[in-house]
Amino acid sequence: MSRLQTDDYRRLLREESDRLAAIGADDLTLAIPHLPGWTVHSVVGHVGWIFRWVSQCMVATPDALPPRSAVGEPPVGPDVLAWYTEAAQLAQESLERCDLNEPRPSWAGTQDGHWWLRRLSHEVAVHRWDVDAADGSVNPIDAAHALDGIDELLEVYVPTRFRLESMGLPPGAASPTIHLHATDIDEGEWLLRLGPDQLTWERSHAKGDVAARGTASDLLLMMWNRITPDRLEVFGDADLLVRWQAAARF
Repeated sequence: MSRLQTDDYRRLLREESDRLAAIGADDLTLAIPHLPGWTVHSVVGHVGWIFRWVSQCMVATPDALPPRSAVGEPPVGPDVLAWYTEAAQLAQESLERCDLNEPRPSWAGTQDGHWWLRRLSHEVAVHRWDVDAADGSVNPIDAAHALDGIDELLEVYVPTRFRLESMGLPPGAASPTIHLHATDIDEGEWLLRLGPDQLTWERSHAKGDVAARGTASDLLLMMWNRITPDRLEVFGDADLLVRWQAAARF
């Protein structure tokens, strides 16, 4: 269940999209240190492509997921910036025009426009951070947005893309637990229980086999494999967080 409202997602999508659009042409060749093989150009093109594809989802029937070929590849060189800016505008306008309660296609099955608005706001926020990190900038994701981003990751990505078997949990073993604690915002605690064939979670203050404490932004970035666990305060079995990141390469 989302902690933010529709107007919050619209504002955050607009703000984070604008921040990403402010990248200069001279920065496009910078490497993304935590994404091997990716440059700023790669990220800008990737997000622009997603914006254009989602714009097509917003006018498609629920059972007609647009194919990847429905959107062309981003241009090479500085032209990608204008291409991205146009794409961001298209996505925002499509989400303004459509009835957000109506079902739409997605890679996670039939969803509604609210689901896509939330998803895009988090997509661009994490990728904006990627681009900032290319020149060593530390510009965190808004705490309330990051808090909701952890919920969204657990609600959306864990059921569809988390490779629990990659954690190497032995059959019949006790289910290890991970406690996350955001230190800069209220109600920022989760307990994840890693069973041999499923992951369950709840928002709660409870002792885990490992506890990770940090800002909501840093917790989200760790969960998305953007920063390593040693950037957080970690207590207990730190190897569980390393194994999480190995299994959670979404």
